[in-house]
Amino acid sequence: MKTEDFKFLVEYATKAPSGHNTQPWKFENTDDGLIIHPDFSRALPVVDRDNHALYISLGCAIENIIIAASVKGLESAIHYPEDEKESIMILFNSANASNVKTDPLFDFITSRQVNRSKYSDKIVSKEVLQILNSSFKFQGISLLLLNGKASFKNVIPLIIEGNNLQFGNKQFVYELTSWFRYSKSEAEKTKDGLWTAAMGLPNMGKLIGNLVMKNFVSAKSEAKRLQDILDHTQGLAIFISDKNDVASWINIGRAFQRFGLTATKLGISHAHLNMPCEEVTVRQKLAKSIGVEGSHPLLLIRYGYSEKKMPCSHRRNFDDVVLNK
Repeated sequence: MKTEDFKFLVEYATKAPSGHNTQPWKFENTDDGLIIHPDFSRALPVVDRDNHALYISLGCAIENIIIAASVKGLESAIHYPEDEKESIMILFNSANASNVKTDPLFDFITSRQVNRSKYSDKIVSKEVLQILNSSFKFQGISLLLLNGKASFKNVIPLIIEGNNLQFGNKQFVYELTSWFRYSKSEAEKTKDGLWTAAMGLPNMGKLIGNLVMKNFVSAKSEAKRLQDILDHTQGLAIFISDKNDVASWINIGRAFQRFGLTATKLGISHAHLNMPCEEVTVRQKLAKSIGVEGSHPLLLIRYGYSEKKMPCSHRRNFDDVVLNK
C-alpha cells in the first residue's frame, strides 16, 4: 500500500492500549495491506503465560486500523492466524471507496486513554449503558455490565484474591516493576511502560522507585488501594469469549477498543482491574460467580465518570514499530 497510507494507519494503530503498555507489535507494509506481527520480545511471561493479553492488545490495534482505514475509503478484511506462530494480515480494498462510511469512533482514537484515578459518584444511566452494550458485535464475544456497587460486590473478593496471588509472587513483582517508568524523563526516553505519573504516583526516580516497590508495596497494601478504588467505581465491564483461542483473544481486543472509544465519546473513564482474569484459578471462580461457566471472562474493566485528568502514556516512534519503512 502507499507509504503515506501505511504511516497513517500505523500512527492510529499505536494509540491502542496494551498490557503494561508494552506495545507488543511490529507492522509490515505489503502491496495490498499490512501485516501485524506479535513482538514476543515484549511479552509478559509471568502475568500473561499463554499470551492471551498480548493478542488482546493486538486486537485493539487492529480495530484502530480498521476504523482509521474507513477514513481513507478502504474496506478491510482480516486474516486471522491459526496459532500464535502466525501474524495477522489485513487486506484493503479501495474499489468501493464511495460506499465506505467513516467510522464515527475515529475522532476519539487520539483522546482515549486508560484513566486510573478514582471516579466520581455520578450514576451511569441506563441509556448510556445501552450504548456501551451495543458498542460492538463480534461472534462469540459478549459483554457483561455490572452497574452500581451492589451489582459487583461478589466480584470484589475475586479481584482481591487475584491481587494477593500476584503480589505474593516475586516474579510477578519483578516483571511489573521492570515496566515501571518512575520519572517523566525515563518515560519520554523509553516511550513505553507504565509511567507512574499516569498511575497517580509521585515522580520518584528509578532507584528510589524500585526500592519502594520491592520493599514497601505488598499484597496487603495493594488490596487496600484496590478497595479504595472500587469504593470510587460505578461499574465493571467483563468481556467474555466462548472460546479460548487466538482469534477470540483478538476479537476481545477489538471489542474492548470499541467499548473504550465509545466510553470516551460519552465522557466515561475506564481502567483495567484484570487480576481475576489473569489468574486461571480465580478466572474459573469468576466465570461461576457471574454465571458463564464454560466460557472465558478474559478482561475486566472498571468504568465511571472522572473529573481528574491524568497524564497520557507514551507511544514509541514509527521507526521503532515497523519492519519496513
